[in-house]
Amino acid sequence: MWEDRIPKRRIGTLAPLAATENSAYEFYRIAPRDVMAIYLPVGLQKFSAADVERVFAPIDRHVAYLLDREVDIIVQSGVPLPILIGLAAHDRLLEHIAEQSGLPVTSSITAVVNAARHLGIRNIALANKWSREMNDVLGQFFGRQGIAVAGVCSESMTPDKFQKMDTRGGMDLAYELGSRAIRENPDCDGLYVGGGAWLSLPVVERLEQEFDIPCISNQDAVLWDALHKVNYWRPTTVSNRLLAGT
Repeated sequence: MWEDRIPKRRIGTLAPLAATENSAYEFYRIAPRDVMAIYLPVGLQKFSAADVERVFAPIDRHVAYLLDREVDIIVQSGVPLPILIGLAAHDRLLEHIAEQSGLPVTSSITAVVNAARHLGIRNIALANKWSREMNDVLGQFFGRQGIAVAGVCSESMTPDKFQKMDTRGGMDLAYELGSRAIRENPDCDGLYVGGGAWLSLPVVERLEQEFDIPCISNQDAVLWDALHKVNYWRPTTVSNRLLAGT
């Protein structure tokens, strides 16, 4: 008798920070009503390879917990983690999770790159809160799928700093960086607003309307990628071009 209220797909997410707020808020604004997110925080504290290795040391325990929650897919959430450890370590991590779980696996950066390729983006502008070195590695993730980086607009912040930003301040900063990235790189044919700790969906929606190019954030890319991988994708009128199916 509860069939119409029982989740049909469950997305297990290894969330990067100690608390999840904006990502969950945005997820349930755009996800189908019968899709559930299960967030397992790994507790990243610093933007360093050593801290990424620390949070993923108990990865088998994390995977076992998500399997207990009967998830259909596991997402390694948070772009800073793979760009701190590099492509090879990221790929090994996802392969290990897949072997341990027997489930489809993706990551935020995988989803973003897949989404950009799907939208036909070949020269993408970047707007985020990450350092030059981190953005250099991010460019390598795009590059191996044939996507060039037109330019970067960034205000580098540590996790403890950006977690203290209020909601409006984060959105204002994302909009400022995103609009600058597009204006300063007129040859770009798409934009990626990186970071899941701020509310970025309203920002990419606004920027798409203003500049008439596809704009991607973590939340829409991960939902699009994960639902395709579990055969449950349905276009929606909510949010941006990616989720609308155009």
